[in-house]
Amino acid sequence: MLKLKPGANYFWKMHHPALGIRIPEIFLPGIVPALKKYNTAAGLELSFGRETSLASIINARPGKFPITLGHTGTSIPVFLKAAEKAALAAAIPVELEADHLIVIGSHARAVKRIEGVFEKRELDPGKLKESFQYNFAALDQALATADVRCFTTDTSDLIASEAEELSRQELENGLQQHLSERGRRKLFSRYLNRKFSITAADGSSFSLEFDREKIMRLFLKYRESIRGNARLYDYLHVKKIKSASFGFEISLDETQGFTPLQDAFFYLMEWTASGRHCDYFAPNIGFKKRTDYDGSLKTLAERVSKLAAVANYFDEAVLSFHSGSGSTPWSGKGEGVYPVLLEATGSRLKYKISGVYYELLLELLARGAAGRQGRELYREIFDRVYEYCRGQISQKGELASELLQKQLAAYEKDLALKKCRPRDPRADFFRFNSWLALAFRDEKGKRIFRQKLVELYKQSRSFREELDQEVFGLTERLITGLRFEANY
Repeated sequence: MLKLKPGANYFWKMHHPALGIRIPEIFLPGIVPALKKYNTAAGLELSFGRETSLASIINARPGKFPITLGHTGTSIPVFLKAAEKAALAAAIPVELEADHLIVIGSHARAVKRIEGVFEKRELDPGKLKESFQYNFAALDQALATADVRCFTTDTSDLIASEAEELSRQELENGLQQHLSERGRRKLFSRYLNRKFSITAADGSSFSLEFDREKIMRLFLKYRESIRGNARLYDYLHVKKIKSASFGFEISLDETQGFTPLQDAFFYLMEWTASGRHCDYFAPNIGFKKRTDYDGSLKTLAERVSKLAAVANYFDEAVLSFHSGSGSTPWSGKGEGVYPVLLEATGSRLKYKISGVYYELLLELLARGAAGRQGRELYREIFDRVYEYCRGQISQKGELASELLQKQLAAYEKDLALKKCRPRDPRADFFRFNSWLALAFRDEKGKRIFRQKLVELYKQSRSFREELDQEVFGLTERLITGLRFEANY
């Protein structure tokens, strides 16, 4: 067990939850007591590519930056200072995490991927450069604010999936273009004529082998993604954190489709062969955000067991689960899922949730938890989000997609047939796009609904107590469900 101090820490490769605090003023008062009660060390995080951003971007005039960037209205310094202050006050250990440092050409595309909308990959060198510069600036601000020691990257946009369709000759040509003869020899020597025996948490084992064609295909598929991660890692290692005493997490969670075992092994083999470390690895295991897992638990167990074993093969890296929220704030990830994950990983995993706390807040408002004032605020939020989404479809805006159009149509049809209530908080279009409310601003630049939510929480004692209790309960269910109690 690690010896952790109150406040910010470095967790190494520890079994723990990681919690997104989109509105720290509202969510920390319920989260922190749960962590303290169960003696749980947790990561506190926000996505640097979506949820939070530089203070200058958060405070810029409306319209200067994409609405998707820093949409919570909580800047990097505000998020980090609030998390650290709350941990110190409660004398609990936390790990401050810069989550989802996304290298991508479009912030709107990053948000769409959460819903499962995958658009054609088009890499503009200029936008790619801007994306790296943005991430470097975000890291600078984070490191200047607090003791941030964990960093999750997402270079999924740099994965060349088209390599799966290349002919043998195209593969040979591509390899020669990107690697010298010496480099090719070293690449093949790592895999050819070798059988990698890998042991899972339950003691069972399996083996992986690679032929020449598979090696070339995987190299061309992941080359740029690995290089992108290396740029972020080296920025931290060389310019900011002189030792390797920081957690580095590689995420492939938001790719289209499961992460195959050979792909996961190849990615981590090439990464560690470069001399860089990886504490956590987040492949795509088939989870979808805001949705209970409804597939075969047996299949899930087999997939997770082998992927966790692959991660563990490389210096005991820990499997990390993104897309951790379910269909409701009370469902976890669906019946039977938590026990499967624990058994398949040997009770050694990292599990992330974020948007579900905000979803819980809106559910309570819709139920009338804050009385007339809360119901009116919820109606304002719902109507404004609906209006904006409808406008995106009619104007072919940056968030427009076939999926959003179907979600809106489904809500409107159900409403007409009286299959749902007006302003139903369970409507998919709203659940996936309610984040917009925190981004909406008035002519003076104030984040109208974010401010009103915070004011309501502070002014209404009964609502504050009910929300704190529900946030506590949600956190408690996660902690006990995945056995995060006394994890340090």
